[in-house]
Amino acid sequence: MGPGSRLLYRARIQFMRANGGVDTICMSRTTSVSRSRLAYQAISNTPFHREKHSYGIKPRVTNQSSSISQSSKHNAELQALQRVDELLSDALKPLQSPTAPDEVSVVESLETCQGLAKYLKSIHESPNGAEEVKSTPAMNLLFLDEQGEAHGTSHSAVNLAAAIRNQAVERLSDTAYQIVVDPKVFISPQILEIYVNIQSLLGRPETLSQVMSLYANKPIPKPESAPIQYTAANPASLAAAVPIKIANEALTAAIQSKNLPLCLDIINTTVCATAFRRTKIFKRALIPLLGFSLAPLAAYTLASQISVYQDTMTPEMATNVAFAGILAYVMLTGTIGVVAVTTANDQMDRVTWATGTPLRERWLREEERAMIDRVAGAWGFKETWRRGEEEGPDWAALREFTGLRGMVLDRVALMEGME
Repeated sequence: MGPGSRLLYRARIQFMRANGGVDTICMSRTTSVSRSRLAYQAISNTPFHREKHSYGIKPRVTNQSSSISQSSKHNAELQALQRVDELLSDALKPLQSPTAPDEVSVVESLETCQGLAKYLKSIHESPNGAEEVKSTPAMNLLFLDEQGEAHGTSHSAVNLAAAIRNQAVERLSDTAYQIVVDPKVFISPQILEIYVNIQSLLGRPETLSQVMSLYANKPIPKPESAPIQYTAANPASLAAAVPIKIANEALTAAIQSKNLPLCLDIINTTVCATAFRRTKIFKRALIPLLGFSLAPLAAYTLASQISVYQDTMTPEMATNVAFAGILAYVMLTGTIGVVAVTTANDQMDRVTWATGTPLRERWLREEERAMIDRVAGAWGFKETWRRGEEEGPDWAALREFTGLRGMVLDRVALMEGME
């Protein structure tokens, strides 16, 4: 700025001070500044301005909102666990009776636990499948629908059930076990089936061997007796045999848990029991043996009728010849059929019978061999060309157990490439 400009600027300032213009200019300047600030604040509150001029700086978030959400989540989990406890306490009510509870009430209690176990398993397998499990009866049993409505969607209820799953599984497994082992409860085949299914769904098969032993040895309470009287159970009777369907389900749960001692205990308490073998003879061999014993009488009756339609021999001689022929045909074909059934080995994979094992024993203990074969297949290599390379204490124990049962694990002559 030159000297002339400075003089002109000072003269202008003096003139404006004399006329009071500085205050007017300051007031106008202040008003314009305040208006500019208000306009800037209004613009800066828009989403577009925040997105364009944030420069990657995130706003500061206080811990108050997060602590409140964690507290509400913890309270919701406590309420859900309380509902589970109420549900399980209702399932234990039949045990409070001074007399032996009837089978219907015990089955209803176990079915309640079974429904809850199915729901917890579905949550574990598909935690995001809220729509799939929304209409299941187990969700109503857990009262999670009300919790889902409180949070707005059923997905919140699913997340809540997933959060409390481990604690609910432990309590549910203990409740089912407490019902079955109670001295006043008679373990029927239906009760045993539901209990095995519950523990299989929960992944808690550790008590299955003990409960199956109780199924055959637990004293039987007399109904409507006060005080309750018990009768001794006969573990060798036909009713004490564990159904093969339940035994297979229990073995599957034990294999999935990778518990070899439990697998062997289940095999010992089910298919190795005397009651199971007697039941197999009664259901599958009684009718063929009865027909075989009646075969001579039927053959003689048929031969006497055939002798009437010939005139080359006397009736007595014709009857004897026809009787001998019919009986020889029945005996021959029956023997071939028995040998074919008892020597069939197409179903065998890794466990076969030792040389010299009687045919009757092979047929009678086939379910035992099949279960050991399943265990060997689960513990060994899946590749057929690697069979025989397994090692370790579990595999050594399984091989010894198989040998003591009159079986052979991985017979060399039957392995791939060793024919």
